Amino acid sequence: MKLLEYKQFSNANEEKTLNKAKVAVAVAIIIVILITAIIAIIYASNENFRKFMDAHFLFKHVDEKDLSYINIETDKKIYTCAYYNYIAVLENNKLTLYNSSGKEVESFTVTISSPLFATQDNYLAIAEENQQKVYMFKDKKLLWEKEVEGKISRININENGYVSVVVSGTSYKSVITTYASDGQEVFKTFLSNTVVVDVDVSKDNKYLSFCEMNLSGTIIESRIKTISIEKAKQDPSNAIIFTYEMPANALVTNLEYHEKDELICLCDSEIYVLKDGRKDCIAKIEKDKVTFCGISLSKSYFEILENKFGINNQKSEVKICNTSSKKSASYTIEGIAKSVYAKNGVIAINLGSEAYFLNEKGWLIKKVSTSQEIKEIVISNNIAGIICNNKIMFLDL
Repeated sequence: MKLLEYKQFSNANEEKTLNKAKVAVAVAIIIVILITAIIAIIYASNENFRKFMDAHFLFKHVDEKDLSYINIETDKKIYTCAYYNYIAVLENNKLTLYNSSGKEVESFTVTISSPLFATQDNYLAIAEENQQKVYMFKDKKLLWEKEVEGKISRININENGYVSVVVSGTSYKSVITTYASDGQEVFKTFLSNTVVVDVDVSKDNKYLSFCEMNLSGTIIESRIKTISIEKAKQDPSNAIIFTYEMPANALVTNLEYHEKDELICLCDSEIYVLKDGRKDCIAKIEKDKVTFCGISLSKSYFEILENKFGINNQKSEVKICNTSSKKSASYTIEGIAKSVYAKNGVIAINLGSEAYFLNEKGWLIKKVSTSQEIKEIVISNNIAGIICNNKIMFLDL
């Protein structure tokens, strides 16, 4: 009887001990969740805290010795671009694809020596500038190649593989030919008296917009026209559904379709949103402060502002603004930007021996330090190529 009572008392103590352990574990988990949530909130809202975490805990600062690379010869003409998961290197009519580890994954023979690149997601289009040849790739596969009539001056591609090729040197001033992803011609647009500055196809393949410029008079005249692709398939001459007159002497430098079929237009002094026949100025570029400006992002435009307070106190402020919500973010860099590159959701800022990679929230993706001068950077959403004098370094984003 006494032995039974002892066993019951012993089991009760064990249950109490187990319950205490469960409570302790539950409390610890709750504390970890709360701390993580607090850190996440502070990280999202405080730039200085975010920079501290990026440098010391999230390991976003990378040295060149930690990157894969390939050597290149300094006396040879080499052209590079980034798309999807690859860095494409064109040399002596050979196009070679490398992954982020610097490993060659595919190569192609192409008859191109002076390339025009156009990339979007896993598509790559290459054309020979002022010649006739065009190649179209998806992932690691060559989809099609063509020779066009005229001299190619510009090429564009959208997320679904629609390619627009602008040519001159025919009986028309400019001709825009649009191809589907399988290489089939969709339609042509003929311009008798104007030069095409830029062209873009909407993300849903419904619209093609282009900027035409008339340089024949004393005043530069720029117009942006939007074509219904469905109408153009049936009657190209009556397919223009919107025309936007730009201010006199305005220099249009870029057109980009962002989300919700908003067409963004970058001029030398202003940025516009064009949609459904409406033209809204969303930003005026202060040329005395802004050193770089761009719209080649998925849903934002950016500006780089220099702040100089002496030789040893120079900063670059990156301002990023969502074109739909108008919400903005900023990131301050110690140093002066020498060149800037943007594609989809990534902005790359080259400071010479350092490169910063930011997302559209204004958060740091990676910072890279090098011993050599950075000559050029090519980027996609997934990978970056950092080109120095005698090597190309590969950075996984």
